[in-house]
Amino acid sequence: MTPDALRARVASLTVWKSGEQRAPHKPLLLLYVLARFADGYERLPFSEVEPRLVGLLRAFGPARKQHHASYPFWRLQNDGLWTLDGAGGLVQRASNSDPTLTSLRREDPAGHFPPEVAAVLRQHPGLVAELAETLLDAHFPGSIHEEILDAVGLDLAALEQGAGGRRKRRRRDPAFRDRVLRAYGYRCAVCAYDGRLGHALVGVDAAHVRWHVAYGEDEVTNGLALCALHHRLLDRGVWTPAPGGLVVVAEDAHGGEAFEQWMLRYHGVPLASPASAAYRVAEPNAAWHVREVFKGPARPV
Repeated sequence: MTPDALRARVASLTVWKSGEQRAPHKPLLLLYVLARFADGYERLPFSEVEPRLVGLLRAFGPARKQHHASYPFWRLQNDGLWTLDGAGGLVQRASNSDPTLTSLRREDPAGHFPPEVAAVLRQHPGLVAELAETLLDAHFPGSIHEEILDAVGLDLAALEQGAGGRRKRRRRDPAFRDRVLRAYGYRCAVCAYDGRLGHALVGVDAAHVRWHVAYGEDEVTNGLALCALHHRLLDRGVWTPAPGGLVVVAEDAHGGEAFEQWMLRYHGVPLASPASAAYRVAEPNAAWHVREVFKGPARPV
């Protein structure tokens, strides 16, 4: 296998789809496996992967009643990026070809990269960082990349320095940023922060409500001008621009005096109005965020 062939496999990763629902199970599993591989651990038993992947899905996946690590642990084999040892005793589900959770826990098979994939990664250490960035860029907004890397235990800077490589940056659309910031008067639509360094605006972003990686458009009606804090909290699902334009905070979100001051005080408060009503967040984009990112239920207003 060549590095380009491996890049192609990761770029064409098959991700479950049903309408507009997010399914970051395989990307998060692969990021965790890459991190463990970089640390020298190549065989990962299901008993190790299950709690870690469920924790990652709770933190970075949509709000769901249950999160299943068994599906990606088994189905990643179909992408040519994963193989299992000790799977002979697994029992198939009645509804599909996946093994039952009970048998996975009992047999505890170990997953690992196929030999040809592992060989390429050993020969080209910088590929671990490159593939991780590919997964992050394809499935998550940039505001939470570092949090995901910290959660899986992957230090891209160290890997890139060791490989002598340079990190590739995803290009942003400067026109989108300018249009959104202008629409909201160059201040955060939640807290009105508008800090500048000289003449340059600092710490205010043009945030996508429906993530760009989830086919969110670079339109003002899919954007909000937000300070860096409220942007990150938006992308983590702490709050949502509920249909109708109110700031709504998740019931499970909590903190001390600072959290009260910077988040809870805005719960139930309307977002700042843009320069034109035509620029307000479109209802389908707000509804997508509520359904796919927001860690509801919401606090009572």
